[in-house]
Amino acid sequence: MGLKEKRIIKAFENDLYPALQADINAAAGHNVDMEIKWDTLQEDRFSHIYNDTFPKIYFLPLIEAFKAICVDDMGIDLLKAGLKKVIIINENDHHNEERAITFEDGVLKIDHSPVINADKVEDRTARIVSLLEDKLESFAEAGNSNTTSASAESTENESTENAQKKTIDINEMYNRSFVTSIEKQEIFNEMVQGLDWSCDMAEGKLTFGEDKVFDIQVFGTYSENEKSWMWAWANTQSGISETYLQTSLAVKAFGEALNISDFTTPKLEVKSDPGAFFATIATASIGESCYVPLAFKGVTVYVTITSEEADSKAKNTAESICAHISKVTSEYNFPHKFSLYFYLTAKGYDVELPGNNLIAKKGDDQILGIFDLKGKLMKISNTNLVTQA
Repeated sequence: MGLKEKRIIKAFENDLYPALQADINAAAGHNVDMEIKWDTLQEDRFSHIYNDTFPKIYFLPLIEAFKAICVDDMGIDLLKAGLKKVIIINENDHHNEERAITFEDGVLKIDHSPVINADKVEDRTARIVSLLEDKLESFAEAGNSNTTSASAESTENESTENAQKKTIDINEMYNRSFVTSIEKQEIFNEMVQGLDWSCDMAEGKLTFGEDKVFDIQVFGTYSENEKSWMWAWANTQSGISETYLQTSLAVKAFGEALNISDFTTPKLEVKSDPGAFFATIATASIGESCYVPLAFKGVTVYVTITSEEADSKAKNTAESICAHISKVTSEYNFPHKFSLYFYLTAKGYDVELPGNNLIAKKGDDQILGIFDLKGKLMKISNTNLVTQA
């Protein structure tokens, strides 16, 4: 699995999964033991649609099935007693629910391709319901004699927990994404500086100069005359293939999971162009190389770019990362401490925030940030942790 895919899956785990987990627990009436093998949930060339397919394949069927089982106290009690664990994995690339979903010895296992047959949510739901209805009672009876004391302790612990749905404010998502997105934009702008462009949306290609050709996703459009923003997934009259709408659909999935109406409303009346704001979130969260606003007559079409060349130029040394941080914090107004935490985490650093400091470590490298009382960066430096004997 490449770095880009790892980042996309990690973003899903951090940003979208908590809300889905809360929904699973709420539907089940208790905290379900979930074991997810994130590193197996990958399919080459399809990482840009994970935010859409992961919920449909793995989590929404669980939520709906648990709701069907737990319509009364009897179902709730049986599920709690008979379901030991849910395992989500992709070992065999199954895409048929009969083979992909099993329930043995109290363990519900979903071993399914992360992208194929994503829209068959109802079929997977029905499979889970059928398995639980057939086998729950026998697993519950088998475990009752051994779990009375453990169950009492578990119930007491669960009663102190509130499985509320996690929501993330859209401005928080933007601030999380800001420093990463700025880096991506600067890299791409240097690559194409001074070159004319042409775009073939029917083929999903954007060309700069004579030979710089990039794969694109059509993201959304801003109309200056109407003062409106329309998501590409909602523009049914455009005739653009769904193949080139996956990034906008992934953002829609963010909105559905996190209750962000701006991501799920097809057309927004706005005072100014929100395209850069939305695309900043998308490029960093979904792992696109950058975004490009394409100006036509009265309309700006935003596309996102996938480019191995651009990705290869990402700042990965502690020295270059610190230089980028110094530049960005001097030129832009944003919550330094908050945004840098997520920027460095995305770079693979273990980040701590003791007092007014930030300490980020990866391998032998350490980055130290010092902030004032308002969270504004005062100093950033990097040191090597290897000491001479």
